[in-house]
Amino acid sequence: MNSNMETHSNDNMKVFEKRLQSLERRVGEIESRLHPVVEDQIALYLTIPDSLRKSLFAVSELSKATADEVCIRTGRHRSIENKYLNELVRAGWLKRERVGKKVYYSSRKKKEEESPEVIRSIDELDKKLEEILG
Repeated sequence: MNSNMETHSNDNMKVFEKRLQSLERRVGEIESRLHPVVEDQIALYLTIPDSLRKSLFAVSELSKATADEVCIRTGRHRSIENKYLNELVRAGWLKRERVGKKVYYSSRKKKEEESPEVIRSIDELDKKLEEILG
């Protein structure tokens, strides 16, 4: 009787393990569809909405800028530009630094603050901008 219970218990464990593996596989498939891996670093920039990308490029061109300086570059209203710049900060593309009453935005370059993918992406973007803008 004891061996029957052990056999039944082992069978149940095998069923649970198969179900768990199936669920883990399905969750992995769903996660990969929600967050696709982007191998091409330039393609990574295409995942940024056009409105934010325009602000990101303006800051990259200026290297360090206030929202006023960026809005002159982009031709947008300061309040909209400030919103976009703060979104880029939250997403990790830019860093924000307050100096007195002014807030300056710049590309994130410090390796200890960023993941290697972000650093590579920013470096590649800087090179492409240099090629395009001269």
